[in-house]
Amino acid sequence: MAVGRSRLARVIGPILIFLGALLITAAIAGPAYVAGKLTTIPLDIDTTTVAKSEKVADSQADAEFPAKSLDMCSIDKGKAVVNEVSVTTQTRTLVTTPSDKSTMTVQSGSSMVVPSIKTKGEPRHPELTGAVQDKRPCDDGLVQAWLDRVSLDRETGKPTGKTSEATYQPGESTPAVKIADRKGLQYRFPAGTTQDGKYEFFDLVTRSNVGLKFVEEKEVSGTKTLHFQGQQNWVDLSTIRDSNDPTLGTVLTMPAGWWGIGGVDPKDDITLNRWAKTDVDLWVDPTSGVIVDQSLHYTQQFRLPGQVAPNTPKPVRDFKLDVFDAKQRWVDATVRSQAEVAKSAQNKIAVAKYVAPVAGGVLGLIALGLGVFALFLGRNPATAGGPGTGGRGRANAGSGDAAPTAPLDDEPITTPDVGGDPATEAFSAQPRPDESQTEAIDFRKRDER
Repeated sequence: MAVGRSRLARVIGPILIFLGALLITAAIAGPAYVAGKLTTIPLDIDTTTVAKSEKVADSQADAEFPAKSLDMCSIDKGKAVVNEVSVTTQTRTLVTTPSDKSTMTVQSGSSMVVPSIKTKGEPRHPELTGAVQDKRPCDDGLVQAWLDRVSLDRETGKPTGKTSEATYQPGESTPAVKIADRKGLQYRFPAGTTQDGKYEFFDLVTRSNVGLKFVEEKEVSGTKTLHFQGQQNWVDLSTIRDSNDPTLGTVLTMPAGWWGIGGVDPKDDITLNRWAKTDVDLWVDPTSGVIVDQSLHYTQQFRLPGQVAPNTPKPVRDFKLDVFDAKQRWVDATVRSQAEVAKSAQNKIAVAKYVAPVAGGVLGLIALGLGVFALFLGRNPATAGGPGTGGRGRANAGSGDAAPTAPLDDEPITTPDVGGDPATEAFSAQPRPDESQTEAIDFRKRDER
């Protein structure tokens, strides 16, 4: 039995040592590889976010109608009308083809609607007709809709330049607009986002990159986030041209009286351009790069282009008409959902970086120790029964009369065949029994004499 156990120990020992070394190596080198895979943006993204307009600080707007929007029906009236409204934006973002281990194609569709308008102090709910842009009624509730497609690097979240296009006229069969010089982040930040990192946000409305700066650390829905903020300069939307023509609705010519410009003839036609800017606030989970909360403040106004004639009247030069002003922030349900996504990613990264390596290292050390111990037992099978006794020394240890026996060799001992040789017969012959009679001596009788 001892011999069998020693042989088994000699087999199991190296296996345990190999397994222990493998676990320790995996514990040391594995986290960098596994965590690297987990920190890339996953390909199963399919999220829906909802943002609603909120009151801007120091604003006198009604809390129920915190935004402003030009009444398109007033185009045919004598004067421009800007309504107090509420605005809701819904966005669905998912990953589509082509996507691989290093790049991904993201498709995001957004619709911005006006669910309610303040009319004579009461809310009015416009209809969403779903008609194409040039046939929509003037009181349609749809403000803007767009479909964005962009290829992103799965590690950095930055555009790769392979695919970058957007459709700004939903329902029409017009081709998508190619977007060049797209550098800003939009749907995901890189894992390991830092306070001092240099990041940009890409704004689809102005098709420009907005520089971001770190503001503060803040806990949002139970998740520690980094707050980044970006303030954009005004962009003349008429300069963003498609097919060498200004985008529809970015240049408008109306009488001065319609604009409400004083100091000039009300019948004089005044051509103004549509300007826009987007101020950005993002709350980002630094571990996973998930955007937990988002606020986009869209502002648009009609005013003169950047270069005007020297003889332009001052009232015209100074005139500005706000035609859209809405600060859109994600609703609580969206924030909670994004926070859960961030926490799930955090847990996976933590397991790969810390829990698995520690567990693997401990198990590796245990296996290594057991393997060394097994080899030690396999190389010293006689230590349990005493030197030179082997396994049989233990069996005979309790008998004082039994003669010691030599340990058995692997091969049985055979008696050589002497072949009848007289020279060897004398040594191999069995001794004859002693048949002589012996007398017992009684020492007691001898002493009596």
